[in-house]
Amino acid sequence: MSGAVLLERERLTSGTTWHTAGLLWQLRPSDVEVELLAHTRRVVSGELEEETGLHTGWIQNGGLFIASNRQRLDEYKRLMSLGKAYGVESHVLSPAETKTLYPLMNVDDLYGTLYVPHDGTMDPAGTCTTLARAASARGAQVIENCPVTGIRVWTDDFGVRRVAGVETQHGSIQTPCVVNCAGVWASAVGRMAGVKVPLVAMHHAYVVTERIEGIQNMPNVRDHDASVYLRLQGDALSVGGYEANPIFWEKAVKYRTRAAGLKTSTVKGCAVWSGDLRRA
Repeated sequence: MSGAVLLERERLTSGTTWHTAGLLWQLRPSDVEVELLAHTRRVVSGELEEETGLHTGWIQNGGLFIASNRQRLDEYKRLMSLGKAYGVESHVLSPAETKTLYPLMNVDDLYGTLYVPHDGTMDPAGTCTTLARAASARGAQVIENCPVTGIRVWTDDFGVRRVAGVETQHGSIQTPCVVNCAGVWASAVGRMAGVKVPLVAMHHAYVVTERIEGIQNMPNVRDHDASVYLRLQGDALSVGGYEANPIFWEKAVKYRTRAAGLKTSTVKGCAVWSGDLRRA
């Protein structure tokens, strides 16, 4: 990792990192994703702490995918088979078995669930800080409060545009390679190099419930058909989802201010919350 430089325009995790859900689901339809997630789990659940002495906030409480129709259940059975090939333990549960595992859940309309006992959550800010510590120990540099103002490019003899360096408020860095990890500001950074990044930011809301008796140690829940998730947060739940008609956040691409909490749109949240309420 020698020679790598991370430029942070403010402080680490001051953008959108601090309020992400931090959920880790190991099973995905793509074998590449399954391998990457298995590697990520190994890193955040143990390797980083062993290397740095810092904790990522990893909690292994399991993950539960909800199937409210036959097609979704068949998909989960395929995911279970894929996971088995990569050593990811998972189980397809009947509604009755799901009720035993998660007594607070309404299972009346379920066809079944996919349970992955070694899924879990991490603390986003803690994980980011720990990764930065590990990278620094291996020779990387993390420079905070260093906004990028431009990317210098040149065209080679074959007409290919290449990176020559990065301009910041504190000086220039010569480099042939730039990795754009600017999140909601990735489009703005891409334009500095004449590259169009196909990304748009959108409003995304979540709520945290009051204390729920009996919720401790329950697995995190994902309902793909209702586009909602339930994340265990101590003795409460963090509840969020993905709106069918999201509000795009045009101001994000202006690359001016840090990402802050946005006001919740109750109207936009209604469809998401109704999906969550069906599980109560």
